[in-house]
Amino acid sequence: MLHQWNRNRIGVLFLLPSILLVVAVTFAPIAYAIWVSLHQTFYLNLTKFIGLQNYVAFLQDPTGRDNILKSFTYTFGSLALALPIGMGLALLLNRPMRFRVFIRSILITPWIVSLVVTALLWAWLLNSEYGPVNFLIRLWLGAPFDFLGQPVPAMLTLILANVWQSYPYPMVLLLAALQTVPNELYEAAKVDGASAWQRYWKVTLPLIRNTLLITTIMLSLQYFNMVTLVFVLTGGGPVRATDVLSLRVYREAFAFNHLGLASAIAILIFIFNIVFSLLYIRALRAESHY
Repeated sequence: MLHQWNRNRIGVLFLLPSILLVVAVTFAPIAYAIWVSLHQTFYLNLTKFIGLQNYVAFLQDPTGRDNILKSFTYTFGSLALALPIGMGLALLLNRPMRFRVFIRSILITPWIVSLVVTALLWAWLLNSEYGPVNFLIRLWLGAPFDFLGQPVPAMLTLILANVWQSYPYPMVLLLAALQTVPNELYEAAKVDGASAWQRYWKVTLPLIRNTLLITTIMLSLQYFNMVTLVFVLTGGGPVRATDVLSLRVYREAFAFNHLGLASAIAILIFIFNIVFSLLYIRALRAESHY
């Protein structure tokens, strides 16, 4: 027992620097953000303890509730496109074809493009005055279309730009999962007379379901916390049509210097992230038991 205790203590001592680093860069900032959110602030100074008033003020404000709605629209709208596209391309690339390595390299290219470059690229493509998309629209219809100047098209454009940049992530993960599915199962299903759809539904999907759920968790957290693409492409406009929670945090903290309110909104985002993760993990465990 003493020898085992000494071994465990040595292991803890080796892990201690990493544990302290994680606490310093993760848990300590979260704790400080919670503390700041409970105060009235003047620039970087905490002036008065006000409890949950920042949270109440944000949730009672129609603009705050609209920020939450916009974040959910952006997140689940992006998921609704990125996951099927990623799955479809993974299924396609899992099949034998000529130039498969080259095609994979081309399809993964958007993933290595930064969010700033993605936003600038889409802003140029859809520019109503000199963008190539509107040049074609002007030739066919006679008048350009302002994609970023109207509420609904602006949100759709933002979602499409996000999906274009992020679809390679689920594609790569799901392709890796597909390559672990034994080919003998498909051959057995063919012998039993299963159609292509039945083979996908009864063989492929159950075996890659865990990877699909984990991918959904990762994408949900990425989309819900994303600020760069929204800030550069739309800036939250037009008329706050794309003013998501993460952008509201940035604006309240660095444009208006409302650090208490910004911290409260950031903690709400953190809570939403925890809820998303717990729901997906619960679904993952339920499927594992099944």
